[in-house]
Amino acid sequence: MKRTLIVIGLIIGMNLTSFAQEITLSESELKNVLCKQWEIEYAMMNGMKIGQMPGASDFDFKFKKDGTYDLIREDGKNESGIWTYNSEKKYVELAIKEKVTSRIKSISKTKLILTLVSGQNDPPELPSVEVHFKAI
Repeated sequence: MKRTLIVIGLIIGMNLTSFAQEITLSESELKNVLCKQWEIEYAMMNGMKIGQMPGASDFDFKFKKDGTYDLIREDGKNESGIWTYNSEKKYVELAIKEKVTSRIKSISKTKLILTLVSGQNDPPELPSVEVHFKAI
């Protein structure tokens, strides 16, 4: 019984750490690392690496030091949004038209990991998706 509880605790702990935020940069350091163009490298869904979904189009992000970004789609239907750094919670929040769409949970000079944010009307059983980007 004790062994079962330890295993359950480890599984829960691993799942919680997979959602942990990891940005520990100052705002000026973050701007220097973030503000460039990023392209999708791959995505992870519930811990499994996945390819591009059928019908899904590629997109890039181009972040600017003024707190805005461009979502650049291959079909030409680009959008602009706002990014906000929450240094206490250690993530960058992305919003388009005042609706939060995603969070950057980890970033380095060459890699950015973004998680999608569910809306209030989305079903709670939606899979967790991480999108991994590389700097271009």
